[in-house]
Amino acid sequence: MVKNVIEAVIYGMAAKMSEIFSNDNGESKYPIYKNGEEQGVDKPCFFIKYLTGEESREIGLKDRFYKDTLNFVIIGYTLDGDETILHEMLEGLYELEYVTAADGTLLRAMKLHPEIDDGVLHFLIDYKIFVKKENTVADNMDNYDLNEEVKKDEGEN
Repeated sequence: MVKNVIEAVIYGMAAKMSEIFSNDNGESKYPIYKNGEEQGVDKPCFFIKYLTGEESREIGLKDRFYKDTLNFVIIGYTLDGDETILHEMLEGLYELEYVTAADGTLLRAMKLHPEIDDGVLHFLIDYKIFVKKENTVADNMDNYDLNEEVKKDEGEN
């Protein structure tokens, strides 16, 4: 079960990556990990990591709609930094432009930026999504009275 929006997007990314990089048996050629630990992994592989996010309120909408930008990085490792495998990984990851999140929402990437550095692929990807938050009913304040008067300076009579 997916607990939040970020997990839903990561699940959708991993599912799409498994589909993109599947072999003849329908299994992914590259294991996909969702945490940053590198010990005990089978290389070549991918890591999906959430980096940062930003939320902005959409003005003029009756309900509480927000636009979230979620920034992810997919890190691709090979056994020995094989450029051919890294380029295959890089080209395949461009298919993550459209991803279906765990809840069935179709997402479109707003930014895809690959970089190969020291035999490691870093594929930065941003998704913008709309989120509707539940309205909370605020308690009304009790009636109150407000009295105002101008304070005179001490030197005035």
